[in-house]
Amino acid sequence: MTNANGSSQQVEVMLPSRLLFLGVPDAILMELAGDLPYEQKDIDELSTAVIEACTNAMEHGNGMEQERRVELHFRFAPDEIRVTVLDQGAGFDFRNWQPPDGLMRERGRGITIMREFTDELTFDHAPDGRFRVQLVKRQPRQE
Repeated sequence: MTNANGSSQQVEVMLPSRLLFLGVPDAILMELAGDLPYEQKDIDELSTAVIEACTNAMEHGNGMEQERRVELHFRFAPDEIRVTVLDQGAGFDFRNWQPPDGLMRERGRGITIMREFTDELTFDHAPDGRFRVQLVKRQPRQE
């Protein structure tokens, strides 16, 4: 979603660490990305990846402590959608992460899903120490 001058539109949201709020990022993406030239499949994939990042932030980062917040930043630009998810946890050693054995396991596939459904996925610590996940979906190239 862009302004009349073609610049990006931004949305910021704070969620308590409760799984019932996972529909919020999906609703934001579905509503605002609908005006951009993306296939519905691409929006659905990004939404799945963002929900996974939020779930991890709530469960692993914030330990499901409701007073700890998950902060989301959405940027809808002409060429990409960028979503940043921040939690109040210590994070994990993302440099040495390995995919789990056994894709049929009930848990542990979240990072694999996020990587598959985004064009760019990064993990780091924000300047204030919070753990940060950035997910990017680029506009498909027109042929």
